[in-house]
Amino acid sequence: MDKRKIIIDTDIGDDIDDALAISFALNSPELEVIGITTVFRNTDIRAKMAANLLKQAGRDIPVYAGCGQPIINREDDSQIPCQYSRDMDEFIYSKETHAVDYIINKIMNSSNDISLVPIGPLTNIAMAILKCPEIKTKLKEIVLMGGCFYSHFNEWNIVCDPEAARIVFEAGIPIKAVGLDVTLKCRLNENDLAMIDKSYSPVAKFLSELIKRWRDNTKSLPILHDPLAVCAVFNDNILEMQNEKIVIETKGEYSRGTTYNKTGLNWVRERKVVDSHIKVAKNVDVDAFIKMFIERII
Repeated sequence: MDKRKIIIDTDIGDDIDDALAISFALNSPELEVIGITTVFRNTDIRAKMAANLLKQAGRDIPVYAGCGQPIINREDDSQIPCQYSRDMDEFIYSKETHAVDYIINKIMNSSNDISLVPIGPLTNIAMAILKCPEIKTKLKEIVLMGGCFYSHFNEWNIVCDPEAARIVFEAGIPIKAVGLDVTLKCRLNENDLAMIDKSYSPVAKFLSELIKRWRDNTKSLPILHDPLAVCAVFNDNILEMQNEKIVIETKGEYSRGTTYNKTGLNWVRERKVVDSHIKVAKNVDVDAFIKMFIERII
């Protein structure tokens, strides 16, 4: 079986779903994770966290820190993510290369066989496109978690850098976008967490620690936003995808960051074929996905 080569671009450390998504990708035989890049706020700490996770998994995969600041907004890039602990400082990553340059170099030296999987704000991806527009013809696809396409809700990854999202969505690169419309259906329960906690896998044990730190801050159960985007790279059965014409609103006082579906609700209901380079998730087989996720994690 030919494995799909992917680069994961992540804001690991805040919500727990980034760490869950990376672990899911590492345990998916359909995928070969060739690199991990970090984005948004404290990308140095995020890179150390990613390197720590890879060490637990026994995987030698390069990690690169990227853009901490959005294109226009200003953020506190000294913030410490809630899942971070000081013992992660010992884990090193590739500091000699910026994530944007790594993305460009890797894609330009590829054979059109790399998929980018951004599961955070899209700043690194947008900056790579601006710096080297040629990657638009060398990239297989972008499979991202972000947006909300069949209801009005401004999703975090898009809102954090709407300008970057607009650059990415307008680049003409084939996109699969998995939004809140479907990810909110994929919530783990206490039994799922107990199975992860009882696993003998070093990665599962590490994830269980991260989940506990995250729950101390949120008092919530994990939702598999980012793992579902990873699933969209290789599985066409669990997710129902539909072509849509999507634009990113960047100017509205209240709507800035909205992923606006130009196709129109009536058009969607009539199931007309839409000519677009963007596919968005419309539905998901929740039970099948959570079953696959738990089996691979533990």
